[in-house]
Amino acid sequence: MPSRLLKIIPWATLRVRLTVWNTLVVLLIALVALLAVKVGARSALYREADAVLRGEVNEVAIALRDLYPNTDAVVDELRRKAAGHEERGWFTQLLTDEGRTLWKSDSCPPEVAAWPVAREKIENLVQVGAYRFARRRITDPGDEPFHVRIGMATAFLDDDIDMLTRLLLPVAGGLSLLTPLVGYWLAVRATKPVAEILRTAQHLKPTRLGDRLEVVGTQDELDRLSATINRLLDQVAGHVERQQRFVADAAHELRGPLAAMRSSLEVAISQDRSADAYRDTLADVLEQARQLSKLSNDLLLLAESGDETREPPRARVDLAAIARQGVAMFAGAAEERDVGLTLAPGPAALHVAGDATQIRQVLGNLLDNAIRFTPSGGGVTVSIGTDEDRHEAVLAVADTGCGIDEEHLDRVFDRFYKADASRTHGETARGGGLGLAICRSIVERHGGSIRVTSQPGRGTTFTVQLPAA
Repeated sequence: MPSRLLKIIPWATLRVRLTVWNTLVVLLIALVALLAVKVGARSALYREADAVLRGEVNEVAIALRDLYPNTDAVVDELRRKAAGHEERGWFTQLLTDEGRTLWKSDSCPPEVAAWPVAREKIENLVQVGAYRFARRRITDPGDEPFHVRIGMATAFLDDDIDMLTRLLLPVAGGLSLLTPLVGYWLAVRATKPVAEILRTAQHLKPTRLGDRLEVVGTQDELDRLSATINRLLDQVAGHVERQQRFVADAAHELRGPLAAMRSSLEVAISQDRSADAYRDTLADVLEQARQLSKLSNDLLLLAESGDETREPPRARVDLAAIARQGVAMFAGAAEERDVGLTLAPGPAALHVAGDATQIRQVLGNLLDNAIRFTPSGGGVTVSIGTDEDRHEAVLAVADTGCGIDEEHLDRVFDRFYKADASRTHGETARGGGLGLAICRSIVERHGGSIRVTSQPGRGTTFTVQLPAA
């Protein structure tokens, strides 16, 4: 039963919780405000009444000084004051310093008339039950001091406060009714973008990677949330597309050698052949197997270098030493192709934070490409330096080969991308198209960057920048 009730009344929704909290807060504020108004009004009424009573007592004190010893005239003054404010329950009383009443109005309540005189104070205000009076001790007219009391019933003040309360109660009732309705309306408007986000998220599928959340343009938190989710969806869509293209390209690259191996083996077993023929067929199959092995290793290395969950390498590596070792290792291959390979003068040591094996892989791929795509008589130059502004180490591999056309420069780092078949030179140029993609993945994992500049017919330069240690 409770679960069915929750389905009927969506208490768990954000808009209902916002409505409840908004209603509670508004009603609490309204209650505090109404209490403050009531207390403030009561304080103001009593303060005004006290000021009037003090003024009347001061007038009687002045009259007593002026009319003494004619106390009858003072009594007449007190009688007039009581009669003039009879509708508000005013009363007056004149006493001696011993507490004997010389005169009091008929409206003077017994509890006030019996209230003892206070000789230690000149004047003060006294609350006795439902009555409030101001008193003053007058000492200067004669030898015997007098006490004057003028007061009123506080029922009139309480009636005014009650009337104000009755006026405020409908306001409180109206707030109690309108606050939930207005709060729910505001909650619906506030959570509408969230509902749109949920609706779109529920329909997201790998086959519908183009769906995006609506960005209203209000620049509020929900609008920025939609924009952030859209950026995330763009990245996810790009990642999925790259993975799909990678799988398709990998399958295409694997299919070639496998087809060649299958064809060679089918031809070999189709009829009896000589031992030399079988040996040649096995040699071709072995060559294709080597290509498959290299492609598999490249794919594994690319996957490992692009794994963002692994901690980036932090070891201190001497880039200058790696450059010297790389030039020495490829010197034989360059000499065999009649390509000059040199290391430009640079610092004796240049340290970066990274993994020495992976950085050697980057340099090896760049040197291998440069030597393969440089014709006989050309040259390849390796140089290292620093970028002081960015606090980075710079490794550059420049060749004097055929260069790369401008329309291919943006894609040379893509997986399995081969810019131009005319750049290759026989068997030594065969590759899977993963070398530069591996270089970019390794460099980016090290927190660096790699870029290429080229002029067709004049050569190509690959520049790697890595954070200096």
